[in-house]
Amino acid sequence: MSDERQQRVRRLLDAARRIADAEDVFGKRARQVLVTTTGLSPEGVDLALRECLEVNATDAELDALVSGVTPTARAHVLLAANVFVAPLRAIALALAQAPRVAVRASRREPTMATLLFEASRGAFRLVEELAPSPGDHVWAYGSDDTLAALRGELPAGVVLHGHGNGFGVAVLDAEAGELAAAAKALARDVALFDQRGCLSPRVALVRGQPEGAQSFARALAAGLAELQHDVPRGALSNSEASDLTRYRDTMTYAGEVFHAGKGVVGLDLLGNVLLAPVGRNVHVTRVTDLSAALAGLGDAVAAVGISGPLADVARKALPGARQSPLGAMQTPPLDGPVDRRPSAEGEVL
Repeated sequence: MSDERQQRVRRLLDAARRIADAEDVFGKRARQVLVTTTGLSPEGVDLALRECLEVNATDAELDALVSGVTPTARAHVLLAANVFVAPLRAIALALAQAPRVAVRASRREPTMATLLFEASRGAFRLVEELAPSPGDHVWAYGSDDTLAALRGELPAGVVLHGHGNGFGVAVLDAEAGELAAAAKALARDVALFDQRGCLSPRVALVRGQPEGAQSFARALAAGLAELQHDVPRGALSNSEASDLTRYRDTMTYAGEVFHAGKGVVGLDLLGNVLLAPVGRNVHVTRVTDLSAALAGLGDAVAAVGISGPLADVARKALPGARQSPLGAMQTPPLDGPVDRRPSAEGEVL
C-alpha cells in the first residue's frame, strides 16, 4: 500500500474534520452557506455534517479505498449537487488514484468542494471545466442523462467512473419483531438530505402479514413526524412538490396514506411497488416473495437497508447494491464509492 496515496487522502480528511466541527471557522462557514445552496434546514445541514461526513475512517477502510482504485498520473472529478457531503468521498477516491486531481464543483452547490480546497490548502485543483487526456480517469456524478452526454464529450481513451441515478430500499421481516425500532432507524435514513441521494430509502418492502406492514407504516410515519420537529425538512422545488401531491393522491385512492410530518408514508398491501418522491416520503409494500420484489426493482437500486435475517436474500437479488443496517444507510464506511453498481475498473471510452 502506498503511504503517499494514503497521505493524500488523510490530508483531505483533516480538512473535512474542520468542516464538521461547528466551532471551527470552516464549520461555521459551512453551516451558514449550505442552508442556502442546498435548501436543507439549518438542522438538516448540521445533522449531515456531524453524522455523514466521513472523517473517522479506520485504517482498514482507507486500505480498502486506496487498494480499490488504479494508480494513475491524473484524475478528474465532476460533482453533483444533491448530497452536499459527497465531494469528500469523490475527491478522496481521485486523490487515492493520482497526485494531480482537478475538480469541477456543482454550479448549484459549490460550497463543500470550495471549503475542502481551502481547508486542505490546495490538495487538489478547482477548475471551471475538466480537460482530461487519454488515459486519465474521470469520476463523474450526476443523472443518467448527464453521464450519457459526458460519454459523447470526453476524448477516446479516458477511463470514466460514472455514478448516475439510484435510490435506496429498506427490507424487513414483519415476523421478526422490533418493528418500532426498525421504523425509527429508517426514519433517520429518510430524513438525511431530505431523501435526495442515491442511498436515500424511498421504498420499504415488508415480508409478512398485512397487519405487520400496516403497523410498520404507521410507526414509520410517527418517526418521520417526530424528526420533522427536531430536524425540519427543507424547501421542495415546484416539481418536487407536484410529485408529492401526485403520489399522495394516488395512494389515497389505491392504498392507505399516513401523514408523516411534511411528508407521507404510502401503504400498499397488494404487492405493488411505487417509487415515492423525494422530500421524506416512503412507499411501504407488503410482499410475500421478497426476492422477486427486489429483482423487479433492477439496477436502479444503489442501496439496501436491512432489518432482520434478510441479508442473504437481498444480496442474491441485488448483488451490486450496497448493504447497510437500517439507520446506517447514509453513513457507509469510507471503503470505496458509495455506489457499487459500476465496475471498479471504470469504462474505457
